Amino acid sequence: MTNRVTLGAVAAIAIVGFGLASNALGQPAGQVVEVRVVGNKQMTLGAIMAQVRTRAGMAYSDSVVRADEQRLLKTGRFVNVEATRTLTPKGVIVTFTVTERPLVAAVEFRGNKAIKTDKLAREIPFGPSDPLNDYLVAAGREAIESLYRKGGYHFVRVTVDENAMARTRRVIYLVVEGPKVAIRKISFRGNSYFRTITLRTKVQATARLWPLAAGVLDIEQIQRDVDTLRNLYTSEGFLDAEVGRELKFSPDKSRVVVTFVIREGPRYRISEVLFQGNTVFSSRELTRRLKLQKGVFFDALALQRDVGRLQDTYGELGYIEATVVAQKVYKEQPGILDLVFKITEADKYRIGRITIRGNEVTQEPVIRREFRFFPEQVFNTVAVEESRHRLLETRLFDAVTITPVGREPGVRNVVVQVTEGRTAEFLVGFGISSNSGLLGNIAFTQRNFDILKWPTTWRELISLQCWKGAGQTLRIIAEPGTELMRFRIEWFEPYLFGKPYGLGVKAFYWTRIRESYDEQRAGAVVSLGRRFKNRWYGELAARLENVELDDLESDAPPEVMSVAGSNVLLGLKATLVRDRTDSRWMPSQGDRILFSIEPVVGDHEFAVLYADYRFYRTLWVDALDRKHVLATRASFGYIFGDAPVFERFYGGGMGSLRGFEYRGISPRSAGTDEPIGGELMVFIGTEYRFPIFGQPGQGEVQGVVFLDTGTVESDSGFETYRASFGVGVRWFIPMFGPIPISLDFGFPLSKDDQDDTQVLTFSLGWRF
Repeated sequence: MTNRVTLGAVAAIAIVGFGLASNALGQPAGQVVEVRVVGNKQMTLGAIMAQVRTRAGMAYSDSVVRADEQRLLKTGRFVNVEATRTLTPKGVIVTFTVTERPLVAAVEFRGNKAIKTDKLAREIPFGPSDPLNDYLVAAGREAIESLYRKGGYHFVRVTVDENAMARTRRVIYLVVEGPKVAIRKISFRGNSYFRTITLRTKVQATARLWPLAAGVLDIEQIQRDVDTLRNLYTSEGFLDAEVGRELKFSPDKSRVVVTFVIREGPRYRISEVLFQGNTVFSSRELTRRLKLQKGVFFDALALQRDVGRLQDTYGELGYIEATVVAQKVYKEQPGILDLVFKITEADKYRIGRITIRGNEVTQEPVIRREFRFFPEQVFNTVAVEESRHRLLETRLFDAVTITPVGREPGVRNVVVQVTEGRTAEFLVGFGISSNSGLLGNIAFTQRNFDILKWPTTWRELISLQCWKGAGQTLRIIAEPGTELMRFRIEWFEPYLFGKPYGLGVKAFYWTRIRESYDEQRAGAVVSLGRRFKNRWYGELAARLENVELDDLESDAPPEVMSVAGSNVLLGLKATLVRDRTDSRWMPSQGDRILFSIEPVVGDHEFAVLYADYRFYRTLWVDALDRKHVLATRASFGYIFGDAPVFERFYGGGMGSLRGFEYRGISPRSAGTDEPIGGELMVFIGTEYRFPIFGQPGQGEVQGVVFLDTGTVESDSGFETYRASFGVGVRWFIPMFGPIPISLDFGFPLSKDDQDDTQVLTFSLGWRF
């Protein structure tokens, strides 16, 4: 019996010894029974344990404990963290021994005069009572110096009082500001391809010009300008171009001349355009689609667009996974390279299911009717992109993504993800127009209206979730003004019963002060249109209107006197339109043609024939995707019969010949200079639109140069043909939508003695 006990004891000792040996080797040691923390005085036990994953009751894991150590160190509160484990008969006790960092007693700044202390304090990444960390102290010093240098203090020096930090835990930044450096002049040396004036428009740094430009030296901005100039040269084919900068300071260091030093090098020309991997299209077919051809100078932006053209070439035929990579192969001869397009054609796909997601309010047919791709068709990436663009231009969605999904051979499903935007607007504001004077504006617009979705509960009515989702437009507008007062309500259904028919109803009332009388109009218009193939749209619109002329002055023209009082008009207008432009709001490519004829009966009988053609072409697109656009417009109008003065043509002002007053071009009443309108109208004009600064959709400002010509005559003969030349500005404010604020300066080149001219033509508006 004794032997058995002795042998059992020996076995137990052996087992314990084996367990200790296992722990020494870092192997599993059983269950954690307790987690302890020692050494902490500033950080509470609860805050420390919130970072620790090791817990009593779990199996001990050496990797988890080591991760706990690193997690505690990353808090920045400790200089050192060490975990130990102790074996007990009940299990493992894990002890974290921490050495805390001292806390910052205070943060002080000395020597700063140009920048206030509270602004400097916001730059440093710590404050009083935070752990004292040498790395963060150094980062704070660099942040302060950077702030000073951006303000022009190029020679600033910031140090830290090491003794105060070691003895009293106070972080004291000692600032030696130095002089504030202003740029006296910016010059360029070594440039021959680009003119200096061109380079000056590319750099952001400016010389001091009080009070318009502070012109302080910001060395970081100078370096960004160096990169900009280098990219400018390489984009034009100067692939070896080098750009540096020189700073020449005045004796007192308060002024500097900045010189950008340029070594242009050779401009590279393309020797050969080669293709690799193409089997669907021949190299000759692909070459015809490129702008970069053999013998032309290399252009980085043109190359980027050529790659896109090749992608679209394959994408139109269903090769949606085709990739095109352009490679420059330099030749031994300086300034010569080959352009190699490496093509991976991949597989051809058709469209499977089309799934729409994200439309919580908008009905699915409203989205599908904008698609230019359909199931079972070849997956055309160009049509997909056009559809995405059309959906965005409905202004119902803030974002649209169209993604191919699936793994089935030869088929890819399509997921259309939309992010619905705010389609209801209530605006109160005012505007100024050279055509209409000061105008107030109170408007409610719902671009996603549904006339059939009436509220079923009070909650739906109050939350305005009713009458939404069908893509109809409802607009209610009141515009009180000094010269013009308008009120109207209109509703339009672009796809009646889901078919390509449009139905519109409009009721209006407006009154306007004319030269020697007041004009009031009230009426309604009902229109029915149909979409045809090839982007044609036809419409019939019936107009019932009462026009009243009153408050006539004694010297009003006889043409006005003869139609004083009430005039009832009933018109039936037929319109045919083909729109092939790339945008409904700001077209940059394509054309739009319109024909209309409107016979009118009632108190007056006449007919109005009108034609309008507009052509847009993008001449160039810069690196920021800003377009230079040439727009041309030609309009013609003729009235058959005896139309009253309020239905005739007038010219001048915004939307007509700029450089002339609104209605400033017109036949005049015999013996007076008051306009009475004409039966013939001709307008031919061209406009060049180019970016000045800003980016599309982000407050872009564009410049305009225009030439307007035309006339308004009392019959088919041309007595005087007018022409004007001018410049203007377009400012696109995101909150205003796609319609810009316009400011034009027009100068007549040819006019009649009785014409009313006006240099400034503008349309300004604010909403609040």
